[in-house]
Amino acid sequence: MSRQRVVNVPKARQEALARQFPWLMGVDLKADGDEVHVLSVSIFDHWLSEEEGSAQLENVPAQEQARRDALLAGFCERVTAATEVLSFVQRGRQDRRIVFRSFMSDAARAAYCRPNGGKTLGHAHFHVVLPELDCAFYESRDDTCHFFFTTSAVVEAARGWAEQSGVFLLGEQHLEVPRSIRANLDE
Repeated sequence: MSRQRVVNVPKARQEALARQFPWLMGVDLKADGDEVHVLSVSIFDHWLSEEEGSAQLENVPAQEQARRDALLAGFCERVTAATEVLSFVQRGRQDRRIVFRSFMSDAARAAYCRPNGGKTLGHAHFHVVLPELDCAFYESRDDTCHFFFTTSAVVEAARGWAEQSGVFLLGEQHLEVPRSIRANLDE
């Protein structure tokens, strides 16, 4: 039996997804340029101050971390059950591009799209796109996940998933993505 968890989507779909997510490379590189919105989801009901961060994120007891992970896992399960989910990776050194991949099974998708699930594909944290909602969904290291988007299709859905899961939306921010990255993906 194959241990393969993901497979590249067909070339025509790769091209369509590259047109749909021209800003994705910039998000992945944490770069500046065109405007992308960020909606954050956390187990905390507000952004932590530096002091709160030290107190809440360092030396967390295993039982408390398990509780936090369960809350975020419930949220992630709702997200991934509601829409198509595709993994992606960067390829190339000079001519960088994003390669989109579909999961071979629901179990592979569920194992990846959960707290610390990125390790199943060799990543520090999971990161996927949700094409139907025109957004990317990333795990962060501080008991937080982030939606990146240019249209607000995901906002109402995220609000509902958060309420059902017992986690909090921390508001919308903006991220700047460089035009040069966008131009490279449009070629």
